[in-house]
Amino acid sequence: MNKITLNTNHLVINALTAIKNKNYIEAKNLLEKAISIQPDMFEANHNLAILNFQLGNLDSSILYFEKSKKIKPKFSQVYFNLGLAYDRKKNIDLAIINFKKVNKLDPNNPVVLYNIGHLYTKKFETIKAEEYLIKSLDLDPNRIITYDELFSLYDQSNQIEKFSNLLDKAKKILSEKDLVSFYEAVFIYNQKNFKQTIQILENIDLTEKYFYHNITKHSFLAKSYDRINNFEKAYNHFKINNQLVNESYGKGVNEKSFIELVTQRIKFFKNFNFNRWKQHQVKDEFSQPIFLIGFPRSGTTLLDTILRTNQSIEVIEEKPVLRNFLRNLNIKIKNNFNHLDNLEEKFIQNMQNVYFEEREQYLENKKTKTVIDKMPLNIIYIAEILRFFPNAKFIFALRNPYDSVLSCFMQQFELNPAMKNFTSLESSVILYDLVMELWIIYRDVFPINCHFIKYEDLVTDFEKTTKELFKFLEIDWSDNTKNFYITAKKRLNISTPSHNQVTSPLYTRSINRWKNYEKEFKDLKNILDPWLDEFNYKI
Repeated sequence: MNKITLNTNHLVINALTAIKNKNYIEAKNLLEKAISIQPDMFEANHNLAILNFQLGNLDSSILYFEKSKKIKPKFSQVYFNLGLAYDRKKNIDLAIINFKKVNKLDPNNPVVLYNIGHLYTKKFETIKAEEYLIKSLDLDPNRIITYDELFSLYDQSNQIEKFSNLLDKAKKILSEKDLVSFYEAVFIYNQKNFKQTIQILENIDLTEKYFYHNITKHSFLAKSYDRINNFEKAYNHFKINNQLVNESYGKGVNEKSFIELVTQRIKFFKNFNFNRWKQHQVKDEFSQPIFLIGFPRSGTTLLDTILRTNQSIEVIEEKPVLRNFLRNLNIKIKNNFNHLDNLEEKFIQNMQNVYFEEREQYLENKKTKTVIDKMPLNIIYIAEILRFFPNAKFIFALRNPYDSVLSCFMQQFELNPAMKNFTSLESSVILYDLVMELWIIYRDVFPINCHFIKYEDLVTDFEKTTKELFKFLEIDWSDNTKNFYITAKKRLNISTPSHNQVTSPLYTRSINRWKNYEKEFKDLKNILDPWLDEFNYKI
């Protein structure tokens, strides 16, 4: 062993000691020094990659994992770590590629197989996801997380028989009886036996070992009590559910940042003159992107499902299509909307391309003539959209404001700065008020080609309401539209919280549901009542 190797080994050992003592800056400096002396030293590159990953420096982490991979191309752990890093970076395809490489090197690893299956569920490729998850479960029949993933997959893809068969397997194999009872309660809930669901869930204890399942237990209890008209108990369980979600997943999620995002736009566009924008030519293929917007839980997923009955329409379901578009725009304008006034024609064209290239990634059929970008809260970005696509069309899903915010409060969302506001009824109402205030400003300032659909009209006068929608889209309506729920059942990839509702025929029980919880709105009516008037709702 030469002097250089001894020196770099010493640096790595000291770095690992520093990491153990949580001296991360010192560790990083030591590892970087080792690499500067010996660039192809695996231990230094790999540990620096791991350190950057733990610190959240994903780009640096991936850089050093990739270098480590070149140094030791048959070391499976590098590919595993790369898979984790790309997953965290939301590059699912590269994550899958690396986990599959691990699978080739280590074919009987249930953890790897699970990760591949989990990633395919993120891509809504249900068949592939199921294949890998079943392989993982066969190798490790006691792995709880794999059961969770498969149960969720079968639930969301409406595969009742497979859910039942998996439940039978869990009953035979798993020793955690309360957990098995939880799975059984979910199955029974989906059979609409709400009293039995309550009976099971009220008699199991999941607090000690299964905190996620315990959170979800309260969600199912809340929904079950709601269905048997015990609204006081329902509301209490919704509150507990949201509190636990906040405590478990809300740390580091700044809900105020989304409020500030909306408020910033309200302040700027309140007295805005649309004519100050320098107009630009729009290519024919860029003339009319279509956006499905609204406040969450206002019927957007139902509309999505109805629209999909027409083969000439493809709906991109709640994907971050605008993400890169908005990121690139912000680099240009630096959060100053005044910079939207005189954008260069070339930049505008480039930005149009950015949006359509991003959109194309999510298309199942590249030749689809009518593509609808469904993301409800894109409502706040109407100004930016119209700056680049002045002929864009918008479908606006409306619902009684009380029902809309109540449904948001009742729904267990994955937390981000927007969704975290729904963990309390009060913050849900405040966000609704701000978003709709911004909408009114946009409506008064911009010439918006928008078609409004009220959820209540959709479920009470389906044919008339949907015919008007298709007319707006310049697409022929057909009788097949009435069978939207049958079409939905055939889909294996409904990704939103509304997947159970849209696979059933239309029902009206959600109209004026808020009246069951009227006392909870006592101090919030002054905020919501004006919106009842604005959108022509009667109490």
